[in-house]
Amino acid sequence: MSSVRRAELFAIWRGLLLAWECGFKDVICETDCLDAFLATQMMDPSKCDANRDFLSKIFEVIHWKWNAEISLIQRTANRVADMLARQAVRNQMTYTEWFLPPNPILS
Repeated sequence: MSSVRRAELFAIWRGLLLAWECGFKDVICETDCLDAFLATQMMDPSKCDANRDFLSKIFEVIHWKWNAEISLIQRTANRVADMLARQAVRNQMTYTEWFLPPNPILS
């Protein structure tokens, strides 16, 4: 991953896939990254920059037979994601999926 925007697009795509795999059919995927959010709102991913691969994947998943949308939230409303990111850096995790919230989040 070469940029924050690309990492956020990967997280959006993977989060949508995870929600689908878990059987959720009505999903709002929240991001606090304005660049990534605006990119996902474009109508034609083929006209995008170097991130068109993830954008195409996101558009494909969004159009499956379910209700899925991407929403922009304020960074201050995303404390859980910030805590998880700090924990990942602290523990030198490269990629992790949690199916249940880790203990620091529960407390």
